[in-house]
Amino acid sequence: MYIPPFSIEPTEIVGGCIALYKNVWPDPAETIKTIDWVTEDKTLNLPFKNATTLNEAHNSKRTNKHLSLTDFGYLNEEFRLINNMFFNIVFSAVSSYRQLFGIEEQLYWNEGINLLKYQTGEEYKAHYDGGTGTKRSVSPILYLNEDYTGGEIEFVNQGITIKPTTGLLAIFPANYAFRHIAHPVKTGTKYAIVTWLHDRQ
Repeated sequence: MYIPPFSIEPTEIVGGCIALYKNVWPDPAETIKTIDWVTEDKTLNLPFKNATTLNEAHNSKRTNKHLSLTDFGYLNEEFRLINNMFFNIVFSAVSSYRQLFGIEEQLYWNEGINLLKYQTGEEYKAHYDGGTGTKRSVSPILYLNEDYTGGEIEFVNQGITIKPTTGLLAIFPANYAFRHIAHPVKTGTKYAIVTWLHDRQ
């Protein structure tokens, strides 16, 4: 029998429905070391690629790199473990998120889990993660490090800017009301893990 993880309560709630869960990821520095080792090993052929958007016509908004932890997890044990750890942490946090905001619908894991990498100058301009047609309801993003400058996440309609800290998980609605910007990284490299939960199959 599968026993789900314990519920994780948010450390802080801002902007109405932006829940912040601090220090939820064990040993982020070791995770980044593993990511760099796997993606830089040419024999494994598991590289980062240019990130895309749901609407390819607006792809100029986004200049960072990404890879699918879920797809690559079938090929690599290290990525499988990172993928599964993220799943368990988000599962635990979303349990409390649904209760806090009275979400009656089930939330479904219809999309894979993506690893994001923002290097100097890379950004994702103002966007929201999904309209009703995409089925996307909730956006969880986890930040693995903070040793870079720039790279803040700004929620445009709420007037809130957050400088991610190591191990911070943010969960917020995916719709237009929570349009946000991933500001350009000025120096260093930002790593994050993201997925989108759907409100229907």
